[in-house]
Amino acid sequence: MIINKDVMRDHNEHSVLQAIVNHGPISRNDISKRLGLNKVTVSDIVGTLLTRKLVVSVGEDRLSNASGRRPELVAYNASYGYVINFSISGSAIEMLATQMDGRALEYSTVSIDQRPIREIVAEMDKMMGQLPKFSVENGLVAISIAIFGVVYQDTIVTSPFVDFENVNLAAHFRERYHVPVILENEANQSAVFEQDFSKQELQSIVSISIHEGFGAGIILNTQLYRGNYGQAGEIGQIMIQDVRDPHRRLATLPNFDTEWSQTALLAKAGRLKKQQDYSLEQLVRDYDRQDPAIVQLLEDFCYQLAIVTSDLIAAYDPQMIFFNSPLIDQVPEILKNIQMKLGFMPLVPPLVMSKDVKYATLLGGASLAIHQVLHMPHTRLIFHH
Repeated sequence: MIINKDVMRDHNEHSVLQAIVNHGPISRNDISKRLGLNKVTVSDIVGTLLTRKLVVSVGEDRLSNASGRRPELVAYNASYGYVINFSISGSAIEMLATQMDGRALEYSTVSIDQRPIREIVAEMDKMMGQLPKFSVENGLVAISIAIFGVVYQDTIVTSPFVDFENVNLAAHFRERYHVPVILENEANQSAVFEQDFSKQELQSIVSISIHEGFGAGIILNTQLYRGNYGQAGEIGQIMIQDVRDPHRRLATLPNFDTEWSQTALLAKAGRLKKQQDYSLEQLVRDYDRQDPAIVQLLEDFCYQLAIVTSDLIAAYDPQMIFFNSPLIDQVPEILKNIQMKLGFMPLVPPLVMSKDVKYATLLGGASLAIHQVLHMPHTRLIFHH
């Protein structure tokens, strides 16, 4: 097989940068040993990365036992630039600016309360304009936008919470800021976060996201699985059978979004307690007080969530299932309840809370943006959390 020299050079350059990101600060000699590349090749590539300011020298290795001159250490330059990451739900815009290693620089959120998309876009531009000037080499280098809905090839196919009309979000931000723009499903970004902000090798995982809607981000063999048209993991659209009317038209059946999302659950609790604007904080308090109606409601929620979880296990056989849910974060007994309900299954992977319920989606977007800037979309990079 004839291998193009430019292709081999790119491969080696990505491998060296990956070693520096994941294991730095590191010497050229250690990179050579780790990758099995000769020292001249590694030194040449490191020199190129230093010139491009993707890596920086951090001085001599003071722990080295080598005789003579101590080896120079190089590290990934997290200040090469910064990325801005948005999440748009029906109620709020969230924005997180991060360095190129995922470390947070600035966070803000603005309530939108079902405002028109053109006002939402104007608010996003305003939020970006209010950011301080960060001390980085190249300024803004990419933008990610998390959508609560189906995204296919930078196009928002459906979103139950925001009417995006004919506004092309990706085109707007690309043309205005002249940087790559990534549009992705919110639950998918949550799954990317769990994989990329962990030192643990995670090959196949599912991240169940429960907020205004119900979604699952799926990673198979280390790669994000979106399906043919971006609909993979849209578990909120799974229909719930009406046992009272087994022949009811499918189009009229309720689904998990309408019945068991956090928004739907709070609405049910509010009706039970005869209280409008019933909040998550009130639900948690009533549960802690063992209010019979709320305890039973959460038991029903656990039953339904156990069904969804068992379906995901059967479909994808993940090594771990993460839960990104403010409700479960505050009532961790829910996970134990689900684990017990799945006791009949021969193999149940660990069911664990997200490492960061608040920022998981935004940081997953940061990872996708950083990978794109580095032209390393399928390379394992370990970011800081």
